[in-house]
Amino acid sequence: MKRIVFALLAAALVLGCSSKKSVGNTVYVFGPTPDHGWTGSAARFAEEKIGQLNAAGGKYTYVFRSAGSPDQQIQQIEAMLAESKLPAGVVIQASDNMVQAAVEQIAEAGIPLILFDRLLDGTSPLIREKMLIAMSADNYAIGAGAAYYMVEKGLTPGEAIWELPGDNSAVSVERGNGFREFLTGARPFNDDQGQAHTIAADKKWTDAQLGSIVSSQVADWSRDNAKQYFESYITGKTNATMAKWLWTMDDEFVMGILELLQTPAKAAENAVFESSVKVLTGCGGLIALYDVMGRTKASAGNQLYQPDGMSIMSPTCRPGFFVDAIQFMADYLGGADLSVHYTEAASKRFHEPPHLVDTASWAANKNNPSWRGFD
Repeated sequence: MKRIVFALLAAALVLGCSSKKSVGNTVYVFGPTPDHGWTGSAARFAEEKIGQLNAAGGKYTYVFRSAGSPDQQIQQIEAMLAESKLPAGVVIQASDNMVQAAVEQIAEAGIPLILFDRLLDGTSPLIREKMLIAMSADNYAIGAGAAYYMVEKGLTPGEAIWELPGDNSAVSVERGNGFREFLTGARPFNDDQGQAHTIAADKKWTDAQLGSIVSSQVADWSRDNAKQYFESYITGKTNATMAKWLWTMDDEFVMGILELLQTPAKAAENAVFESSVKVLTGCGGLIALYDVMGRTKASAGNQLYQPDGMSIMSPTCRPGFFVDAIQFMADYLGGADLSVHYTEAASKRFHEPPHLVDTASWAANKNNPSWRGFD
């Protein structure tokens, strides 16, 4: 019922936005509340970019609208569409699929539109037709990158891998598929330098060997759930039965696993973990995890650390690429053709490739703005 009401309200607003309305000089950027996590950091970077554009002067004024819920974002879009002039452009990170009807009204009104991160073009032909570009992390590459890294560290076909998925959404499915497809040779890993890496013939897995990937129930992006599910997995494990390769889909999961193992009651499990595991992956760009990568066991004291002989790696799509979405709109309003940025021309998509962040790569690149993490 709520969705129907929102759709009717949005439709009424579009009727009010008649073709007689003139176009103003305001560009609206809609995003999440800039508080914490990947999305919060993306919003903070967006605010910084908007401040820079406005300080530089020029024809257009950029306005950021943050929302803590889909309802609030819908109300913000309604208010924008009710203004006397149409905006010059809209960049939006949708809060949820509930916002789709409101975004369709932006498209219907002919307002230049860029989608970021949480995309709606897969479910709305109207948005897909009218949008300039849809920008998101390359989740297939995140999974493929994790598999590539493990192979580089010595993973051989058919070895046991423990997988901790994020949720049941397309994000996790694409990451899981990318991981498996790299191992079988069906997909290369396309890195952030534009290089395509394929698995060597003697390292390829068969479909039957993929059965050695033991997948946990989804953790719903929760550190506490990661602790619970990993505790269930590691209980009773020995060096002979413990997987050497742990493929988790979020940096919060890695932090949860490490926190669990550092409790005094888990000393035996931690000993098995430290003497068995070769690679533990996350995903996201959590600065606290990067700090862990830089600490040895001997010097860590009471802090979490990266065990000797183990590599922690995070295939990270920078939250700062929200900045690129805003710059793309500025470029478009300046006359640029955004189709040069399509990585999938047919769907007008841009996929942000991940950085593979481990101790060595982070030390070499941490001052590079493109590698900015979040707290």
